[in-house]
Amino acid sequence: MINNKKEYKQTESLSNWYDYLPISINDTYGDPFIDSQVDNTIAKLNKLSSHKAPIVIFTKAPYNEKVLLKLKDLNSNSMLVVMYSLTGLDEGGFSFDNRIRFINELKKIFGSIVILTRPIIKGKNDNVEILSKIVKVASQSGGLLVLGGVHDSFKMKKIDSSIENMLMHICDTMGVKSFFKSSCCAAYIKNVPCWIHDLGNPQNLDIVTKLGYNYDVVDNCLVVKKASTGDLNFLKILTRSDVKTVEIISNYNLLSVTPEGRKLECTSSWFCWATNSDTCLDCDYCIIKQIEYLKRERVEIGCCPNEILSYVSNNGDFDVFSKFQKT
Repeated sequence: MINNKKEYKQTESLSNWYDYLPISINDTYGDPFIDSQVDNTIAKLNKLSSHKAPIVIFTKAPYNEKVLLKLKDLNSNSMLVVMYSLTGLDEGGFSFDNRIRFINELKKIFGSIVILTRPIIKGKNDNVEILSKIVKVASQSGGLLVLGGVHDSFKMKKIDSSIENMLMHICDTMGVKSFFKSSCCAAYIKNVPCWIHDLGNPQNLDIVTKLGYNYDVVDNCLVVKKASTGDLNFLKILTRSDVKTVEIISNYNLLSVTPEGRKLECTSSWFCWATNSDTCLDCDYCIIKQIEYLKRERVEIGCCPNEILSYVSNNGDFDVFSKFQKT
């Protein structure tokens, strides 16, 4: 297991702070590399051609020659990281061999492809045979793997410790570097500090103020009066510091400063920029269907990072969650 600990250096707020936010592309309902969504993915990536932080693509798309032809013409992006979720569950009726074929073609285009074992489901793909097959693919596609389990009722990814230890042992045996979080892996690949673990004094406090958050700084920790889980995730990434709140108002990943009509979302590792689709592989374990503001609807999530300030309400209004039942 890699502990991607690097020396953290405090810097002043930058006018282009948004260029240093780690971004995920089209990681809601849909898939960035399926035929119906790949054009939108490419358009977003082209807008981020000069981005300074890692940009991640999470995919489990099957082999598609039309998609590959489009990706071959994609402008190169030095911060792009492609991660393939390989589970052995044949989602959408597409075989393991079909997916290996696609991974091999993606490797020709993008170089190293990270393999994710997401999800690992008890009694389905948690046995040594399937996990060894997955790790073998990782050893041939870049030598990197991110562990993952099934979401629990709080949307936390859980994996049985015995399975986790077995998977890590298989990785060690096959010479594959394993990571607990995609952020750690992406930071390792791009040789930058991990924005989740390599923390220091809060940065970009002027931006925190412009976003409308009510906060104090206590012992180098940003303490927010009210916050959603999304707020805490985003502020940690923005300030590169520990963040706490007096009151949790929602465990959704939406930012509380989001106005009606625009949903800004940040997971525990990535600021999301997605065009949610009504077409996907329709995996039976999909958590997106449980999230009220996503489901299978065509809706815009997030934005190009340089547009964030233009979308926030900046008035301390937290009504964004009032219409949800499961918040």
